[in-house]
Amino acid sequence: MPTSTLLADNTPAACHPLFQEAWQEALALLAPTPAELERGLELHRNLTICDAYGFLPGTWTPEAEETHRKGADGRSHIDWTRRMNHLRTIGATASGTHREQFRAALKQAGIHGIVQPVNDYGEAIACAVQRIAAFRHLCLNFPDTLSQTIDPAGIERARANDSTAMIFSLTGMPIFGAHDMTDPAQLLEWVLIWHSMGVRFMHLGYNRRNLFADGCTELADGGLSDLGRDLIAMMNEVGIIVDVPHSSRLSLLEACKISETPVIASHTGCKAVWNGTRCKSDGEIKAIAETGGYVGIYGIPQHLGDRADLRLMLRHLEHAIRLVGAEHVVIGTDAGYNAPAPAGLQPQPGAWRKRKAGGWNERTRFGEVEGNPLKGSLAWTNKPLLTVGLIQMGLSDDEIAQIHFGNLKRVLDAVSPPSLLPPDTIVSFS
Repeated sequence: MPTSTLLADNTPAACHPLFQEAWQEALALLAPTPAELERGLELHRNLTICDAYGFLPGTWTPEAEETHRKGADGRSHIDWTRRMNHLRTIGATASGTHREQFRAALKQAGIHGIVQPVNDYGEAIACAVQRIAAFRHLCLNFPDTLSQTIDPAGIERARANDSTAMIFSLTGMPIFGAHDMTDPAQLLEWVLIWHSMGVRFMHLGYNRRNLFADGCTELADGGLSDLGRDLIAMMNEVGIIVDVPHSSRLSLLEACKISETPVIASHTGCKAVWNGTRCKSDGEIKAIAETGGYVGIYGIPQHLGDRADLRLMLRHLEHAIRLVGAEHVVIGTDAGYNAPAPAGLQPQPGAWRKRKAGGWNERTRFGEVEGNPLKGSLAWTNKPLLTVGLIQMGLSDDEIAQIHFGNLKRVLDAVSPPSLLPPDTIVSFS
């Protein structure tokens, strides 16, 4: 993979200058022997590497900076956020410098596949469509670097081409802006539309209660609604994976019970390691594994525990692996590389309302964070050193291969129907 050009001599000095500081910090924490480091980096180059839930590199352009500094400028906060998301997504195409930064981050992480969210919680249908358009724009502008796929074969093709393939995920069903919210059947029809756009993963919700299920920050836990059960049935039918990282305990357990295909929690942590709001209990993790699904361990510091670093992320991974085996664990960082924000930028008015709407309330437990750990040992570009950490854990090459790609491949293969049309309706034009 592209990492080979950056890490060819297996030394920290080979790291791209943009990511050197974070790389050195992670190396100091792991303190691998020369043999562990060499084996880990070589294995990372030779395996198919996927982020089971992450974000493509983001950058700041002069246009995005100006839009941010001007603020809403008469727009609603939602409109302003939609504009900023679009500018930050397509910013990699703005100049030669931005293009190089985008490519360098992908190469440093050494990833061939990424499950990419295409909407934010509570967004309207139009917002998700605009975000998909922005990602398609990236594919058209980086044909040798980035592609969209719907299956493991596309990821394997990307590896062969030294590039990265993304598969779309929805952070819950976009509903605001639907033509007729009184008609549940119409809303469920959008599952097929999203599938046609390439979506293969979808959350049941995000933290709070919605039309389909309760979330992990709700005080009461009512589980799935009747409409939520219909949603899961529709997702099973068309081939979209049921994802429950932000779901409540009861919603998760009920989804595992009724889904006919594997259920996943693409980015979460283990309550046994840290009792955070977003972490899952041993019982929930086992229920997911029993469906044939997997749990993805994230790299978000405030959701891993107090003063989190790469070692703490590896502790979450180790617990999940010991509990259900490497065949039911992946890495879903819930992060990406973001270029440093221009000096002086402040959160815009209305940001606090969006945070509250997402369910980050007084009952949410966050870990204590010092500095900006996402730029330190937990940096997204340190993905090769995660492989070194897995080797230090005593895992075999086959187990590490499962975690990086094999488990994602198995679940995608399990939910992909051969055709959305019955055999007798397929027409041949030959």
